[in-house]
Amino acid sequence: MNTFWRAKKGQAAMEFLMTYGWAILVVLVVIGALSYFGVLSPSTLLPEKCTFPVSVSCSDHQVTASTVVFVLQNGAGRDMRINRISASSEALGGAGAANLGCACNTPALGYPVTLRNGASATFTLDTAGCVGYCTFRDTGRDKNRYNVTAVYEWLDATGIDHELPGEVLARRP
Repeated sequence: MNTFWRAKKGQAAMEFLMTYGWAILVVLVVIGALSYFGVLSPSTLLPEKCTFPVSVSCSDHQVTASTVVFVLQNGAGRDMRINRISASSEALGGAGAANLGCACNTPALGYPVTLRNGASATFTLDTAGCVGYCTFRDTGRDKNRYNVTAVYEWLDATGIDHELPGEVLARRP
């Protein structure tokens, strides 16, 4: 009789573990299916964004197959002159920068640009104006990060360059 009760307890324990085992297996299959179809992909969960420090806001942006375009609005309380803008990313490649990306400086494309307080301007970085023959390339990711740097000076205190770092996170073209 003693072995009979041990067998019943053992059978109950096995049934308990099997029930939870099947439930865990079903949960793992569902998570696997969701990640396979891209529902749980971080690139689809992260929003596209364009961020700059508080003094200058990025109100809009767009990345195409050959350009990075963004609109900056001056909210610093002073007028500024943007002398050049550069961008670097793994999605930008050149002959000398195989996997590191490269910087696109555009001083020859109509710069400097005067940005009055409260005003906004559209800036375009494209492959034609990039120093070092930068080209856009496929990184295999849905979204790429572009580190943008605007070099500016205040109109009431010229001669001193300041850097304004920003970031654009956008879908690849």
